[in-house]
Order: sequence, then structure tokens, then C-alpha cells
Amino acid sequence: MIQKTPIVIDFDGTICEHRFPDIGEPMPGVKEALETLKNAGFRVIIHSCRTASYWKNILPGNQPKLVEGFMKYHKLPYDTIWTPDKPIAAAYIDDKAIRFDNNWSDIVGNIQKYTKRAEG
Repeated sequence: MIQKTPIVIDFDGTICEHRFPDIGEPMPGVKEALETLKNAGFRVIIHSCRTASYWKNILPGNQPKLVEGFMKYHKLPYDTIWTPDKPIAAAYIDDKAIRFDNNWSDIVGNIQKYTKRAEG
């Protein structure tokens, strides 16, 4: 059996608008993108910090089930919702990701810019 190449996609701010701890509306173009990835043969894995054990007694409800309900309600294709550890994948898609390319000074500068915007 040939295994599909996994692609991990963050939930909040990537699949849906970032309204944590609430769940925002689907991001523009997400349904088409997920359909394209699935049709290209990728295994789409949804990963979210909200499904981590840290939030288990803090956030209301069963967060993995809420994410699953959102995906089904909006007819967004995926293979699995991953909890709680980071899964192995060919790529990770996340609204807060910074690509590492042996560019630590750029990374630090980007993080400083991001945190200043978040504070002000």
C-alpha cells in the first residue's frame, strides 16, 4: 500500500479566522486549497494547539470534536485531526510559521516586529 505524503495545516488563523478561544469563519480560499491538496494525493492533517492536553481543563467542550464539527459543517476536506503532539509531515502550513533557511538574524527581526505589532 502506498502511503500519501502528509501535509500538516494549523487550524486557528490558517483554516479559520483567528478568534481563539472562539472559532472564526473559514479563511478565503481554504476549501479550494484543501480540495486541491487532497486531489493531488496528499494526506491532510489538521493540527491545533487547542487540541493539546494543556487546554483540556481550560477551554470549554471537547476541542478536537469542535474542530471536527467545524470542518464537517463547512465541508472542508481533511484526513485526520491530530492530537496532541506534532505529527511528522513533508510540510507544515501555519499563520505564525517562519521559514528557517539558516537565517537566524532575519527570524529574530521578524519575531520582534510581530510581537511589537501584537502589543500595539
